[in-house]
Amino acid sequence: MKHPESSFKVVITGETITPEAMRLLSEKCQTDFTGPYPKPAELARRLTQIQADALILRTGKIPREVIKASPQLKVIAKHGVGVDNIDVKAASELKIPVFVTSSANFQSVAEHTLGLMLCLAKDIPRLDSRMRQGFWDKTEYRGGELFQKTLGLIGFGRVGRRVRELVVPLQMKIIVFDPFISEDEIPSGVTRVGHLDPLLKTADIVSLHCPLTELTRHIIGEKELGMMKKTAWLINTARGEVVEEGALIHALQEGKIAAAGIDTFSKEPPEALNLLCNAGKVVLTPHVAAATEESFNRMGVEAARNVLTILEGKKPDKRSLANPEIYEEK
Repeated sequence: MKHPESSFKVVITGETITPEAMRLLSEKCQTDFTGPYPKPAELARRLTQIQADALILRTGKIPREVIKASPQLKVIAKHGVGVDNIDVKAASELKIPVFVTSSANFQSVAEHTLGLMLCLAKDIPRLDSRMRQGFWDKTEYRGGELFQKTLGLIGFGRVGRRVRELVVPLQMKIIVFDPFISEDEIPSGVTRVGHLDPLLKTADIVSLHCPLTELTRHIIGEKELGMMKKTAWLINTARGEVVEEGALIHALQEGKIAAAGIDTFSKEPPEALNLLCNAGKVVLTPHVAAATEESFNRMGVEAARNVLTILEGKKPDKRSLANPEIYEEK
């Protein structure tokens, strides 16, 4: 593909992005794919070699050394929403905007959350496996219902709110803990609590929808798991490190909670996979809650548009910025 001499250079950490996103970029940019999960040192060398103007992060980490590697770097765009793998502080010091695709994947993650709950309620993975082995458990099996259960949502942003909307037909009682939202943002019929403890003690299902920050790291640990009902389930489609994985394994082994549906892990792939698989009733997926065709397309297009906004000198939408403060007037 030919590019004008004035093309911007965009590095993308991964193997591909959606064709629609590529069409947007190809009009004014040259793109360079690193392959999945490049090591920071290798990524820094690549940025230096091609004097990259922009970086789109699909997989891997962007520490300070990467951000400083190209003096031409003008923008970083996350192909997703979590920025715990980006040194946002370093980017802010260099006045480099860091974008997220804020509206791209909340529907997919919310649906996956509901899917994990249904899999636990109906034992779908285990029964499927049993049937493939020749077993017919019709006369012995008893599942459960989500109907009128109490769902505790830790975090009530786009994903948490959509989960709440999806379970409305199930008449679930909703309890929310989110210290960063105001009372007028709470829908009618939803109970907001000012502390995590009452949610943990009351909920039949605790579902995590908060970003990973210093405040939320290990927000669910031994103490918190010990507060939950012995019949309760934990669902995590947020970030792996919001849950203390060793404490979760122990809680499942000891019957402190009844089950867990987990999509994200402290280290990926998880180091303690065998322990987790054998700890108790669990349904595990490999960090794919947002990985739908629809979401992937939206993430690619939104990331491309975020990059082009800066490269073309346009005014960014601060709602999609992880560091909007760099645009605040002194």
